[in-house]
This record gives sequence, C-alpha cells and structure tokens, in this order.
Amino acid sequence: MRSVSLTLGIFVIASLAYAQAPAVNAGGVVNNANYAAQGVAPGSIIAIFGTNLASQLAIGDTVPLSTTLDTVTSVTFNGVPAGLYYVSPNQMDAQMPWESAPGGTVNIVVRTSAGTSAAQTVNVLETEPGIFTVNQSGTGQAIATDNADSAILAPSGSIPGANTHPFSLATQGQNGHAIVIWCTGLGAVDPPIADGANSLDALRHTVVTPQVMIGPVQAQVLFSGLAPGFVSEYQIDVLPGPGTPTGPAVPVQIIMNGVTTSDQVTIAIGN
Repeated sequence: MRSVSLTLGIFVIASLAYAQAPAVNAGGVVNNANYAAQGVAPGSIIAIFGTNLASQLAIGDTVPLSTTLDTVTSVTFNGVPAGLYYVSPNQMDAQMPWESAPGGTVNIVVRTSAGTSAAQTVNVLETEPGIFTVNQSGTGQAIATDNADSAILAPSGSIPGANTHPFSLATQGQNGHAIVIWCTGLGAVDPPIADGANSLDALRHTVVTPQVMIGPVQAQVLFSGLAPGFVSEYQIDVLPGPGTPTGPAVPVQIIMNGVTTSDQVTIAIGN
C-alpha cells in the first residue's frame, strides 16, 4: 500500500506541475523579426515570451489563422482574439489584431486549459518595423531577395541549401530585377484586411510609406505593403539609388515615423 500511495502522490504532484497557469513576461511582447520591445504595431507578427504558455510545440497550419492551438484557448488584446502561428511552453508567435489602436496600450491575456495569465500591458505604435534575418535574431544577413529569381541577397554559396547571390547594380530594373525586403510591423494597410487573413484578394499598400537606406544612400521604394500569400508579412520592393556601395554586407535599414531599424542587418550588393 505504501508503494501505491507513493506512486499516486508522485502522479498528483506531476499533474499539478503540468497544469500550472500561463504567465506572460513583463516586456515579453515584441516584434517577431527583431525583438524590438518598445511596442508593437497593429497587424504585426509578434513574439510572446513567458512560462506555461502551452503544453508543447505546435504550429498553426490554417489561413485564416486559428485563435486556438494545442492547449491555448485564446490570446487576447483588450479582449480581441489574436491569430496564432506557433506556440510552445515559453514562446508563442501571434498576429497583433488590426483593431489595436496606436498611441495607447492594450492588455494581453493568455488562456489555456490550465488557467488564465495575469494581464500584461503592451504599447501600441503606429509602426514598429523589423526586418527578418537568416539567424532569426534581427541582425546579420537580411531575408531580402532578388525579385527576378527569389535568390537571397547574400554572398554566393554562403547559406547552405539556398540560392544566394549579390544584387547586381548593373542589371537593376531589368526584367523585374529589384530588391524585396521581407519584414513586419509596417502598420495599417489600404484597403483594410481581416484579422488572420492573407492578402491574396487585393494588393494592399502600407498607409505610411517607409524610407529605405542601403548604406548611406536612400533607395527608391517601388512598393510597400502586405505580401499576398502570407499573414502579416510585409514586403518592400526597392531599387538602390546612385552611389549605393557594394560589398558582401552592406547595411539596409527601414525608417518609419522616426523609428529606424538596426544598422546590423545587411545584404550583399555587387556591381
């Protein structure tokens, strides 16, 4: 009997540990591309850090995005459910609802089958741009591609298994030969779009046009808006300006509403 009681006791303790309520870290809601923590923009892909956020890693596979995943029953911003890309015990990736009003704050609450988190306050900004990078940390090689062949603009052969080459200044503008910068956090779009939806039904431009710098030279922005086949992923199509420097790691930056992305994000530029 003693051994049976001990076994049952261990089971009960393990069950209680498993069933702990979720908690969102203070300052734990950030831009998913570069982990900027000053605030997040409506429609952004965001990362949420905390504890007991889900029972295991699970990846959403629907469009529109589902608002439930694994043991997560909802993630809400001032009561508005957010679409979920990915959940795990310590991080989840979600879409900031488009309804979130810039210039104020919202309360984020995570609910799971084990309980409800305390609310954490998040600043809502009009824009908070972040460029996706190969190392997924917001620095180093940008996820920027050549519109002509979708190659990543990095030194040739520098990313195993990927088509890479520097962007050619000599052939830019020919046959769709432009730079596509993949990013999030560029804010409202026109026409508006529903939460969790992709933009296959219409071409949506950002309300605020970004400025793009390649090295010290301003690029010509051809398009800034939602990438049609993705949820909350934006693309900025640009042509480098005269005098753009060449090299394997030329800084590329987005400037919107006085916010400038890191100068540690780079692309390869060739003659």
